[in-house]
Amino acid sequence: MSQSGRNLIREFWTKWLLWLCVWTAVALCFGHQSFIHLRKAGADPSWWQVIHWSLEDWYVWGLFSMGIFELARRFPLQRQRWLAFLALHGAMGFLVSPVYQAIRSTVCGMDVIAWRQPLPDVIVYWIILTAWHANHWRRESNDEALRAANLERQMVEAQLLALRMQLNPHFLFNTLNAIATLLRHDIEAAERMLVRLSELLRSALDTAAEPEVSLNKEVDFLERYVEIEQLRFGDRLNFVCHVSPDARSALVPNLILQPLVENAIKHGIENRSRGGRVELSATRSNGSLHLEIRDNGKAPEAVDENGMGVGLTNTRTRLETMYGDRQQMGFNLDADGCVVTLDIPFHTEDAAQLPADNAHAA
Repeated sequence: MSQSGRNLIREFWTKWLLWLCVWTAVALCFGHQSFIHLRKAGADPSWWQVIHWSLEDWYVWGLFSMGIFELARRFPLQRQRWLAFLALHGAMGFLVSPVYQAIRSTVCGMDVIAWRQPLPDVIVYWIILTAWHANHWRRESNDEALRAANLERQMVEAQLLALRMQLNPHFLFNTLNAIATLLRHDIEAAERMLVRLSELLRSALDTAAEPEVSLNKEVDFLERYVEIEQLRFGDRLNFVCHVSPDARSALVPNLILQPLVENAIKHGIENRSRGGRVELSATRSNGSLHLEIRDNGKAPEAVDENGMGVGLTNTRTRLETMYGDRQQMGFNLDADGCVVTLDIPFHTEDAAQLPADNAHAA
């Protein structure tokens, strides 16, 4: 038998077992109450006898509930048809009473049907109908919440992708221009740069669907990028990386460092005849991951009201989208150059797989 067939059988028996448990619990509850009332009234039935009567009584209602549920599914309560709903189920409630009493008498082996007022049976009918609608509305509410959460997640992912796509082409265009320039006077260097670019793009494609990667993987990608830039600038670019060993397993936004280092190279190295220095440091402190990118150049010419250029602003937006107010980004300019600092929650891949409240705040 296939796995789907086994799942259907399991689902079938699970529903029947749940049905049996629910109606048995109802029968035991009402049967015990009936036993107490009969004892207070002076009757002397055994507890098992009363429970037996109650089980017969409520199992019949259990069978009726299947039909009531199906009727409710076909004709649920709707705002534009509430009068038809009341008329249909009101009539069915009174119709069920004599049918129930006839079946109940047959089950008990009675030759004469003891007719009674239909009101108690009508009340039971509407309780069952209400229970179906409560469960139906609960499931609809859960489904709606799930759809809203999925839509929000897709919107966040689309926003993050759009932000990344704004940053990545700058590096690609600069590298292709550098290759075109090297082809005129240093074919071997152009070939090495083209190979490194191919490796870098392959690495980027391999992790394109991952919103977060380990810092170790991010640094590895960054070092490949710097190799390409060093082919462009030669000895003018001095890159230093200090990553604390206990920070390498931390998760960081995918490709969050490359645009920051690219920005540092552009403003700290590219326009300086003597070149310059770019430093990256990463440390773990008090449940946070602290990242710092420093260069000895000058501030970007095009800055916003926060003192940040377009690239840095997009990076801040990515961090806010992913971590909400649990992140901080700073930008400082002093006599020694520019410093960009990032502080994000420290978490690893193993911890990210555990349930967490508000893991990504939008």
